[in-house]
Amino acid sequence: MTTGSFLGHYRVPAPPALAAAAQFSVSEVTWTVAGNTATLHYDLPTGLVGGDLSMTLSGPITAGSTTVQLTSALGAGACIAQGTQITCSEAFDNLGTLPISLAVVEQVAAIEYPGPVANRVAVATSFSSDPIGTVDFDLSSPADDGGHGGGGGGGGGGGHH
Repeated sequence: MTTGSFLGHYRVPAPPALAAAAQFSVSEVTWTVAGNTATLHYDLPTGLVGGDLSMTLSGPITAGSTTVQLTSALGAGACIAQGTQITCSEAFDNLGTLPISLAVVEQVAAIEYPGPVANRVAVATSFSSDPIGTVDFDLSSPADDGGHGGGGGGGGGGGHH
């Protein structure tokens, strides 16, 4: 499997009426294979969790394998490669109170999501009690910035008050 930074998507299970609201773009998914270890790193979508929340999972991988089990202190995932597409189904624990900020979920929804903001709020609320989802990325779609964008400054935010 190839190492690099790629464009990705994050999806959470949702009823059909909320399916469109449960799909998020991920600007950078980093996939690294070093020796016998695979590592997946990405930020959960701000529009889902209402703030900055990075995920890094890793696990043993054998040469030529198309599946790998990844773990971290925050959860576990099972990744499957089909051609250039890698899909990782994940379940998380210990993420803290989510969403970090409901106002941020609403603000991001107003910008990124063409449907009702309330649908994104419903998805974020559901994720907070059942933090499972799927991240996928295509090894033939590198991240726009080559993997070193510096995070874009984050827009201030002011921290927790």
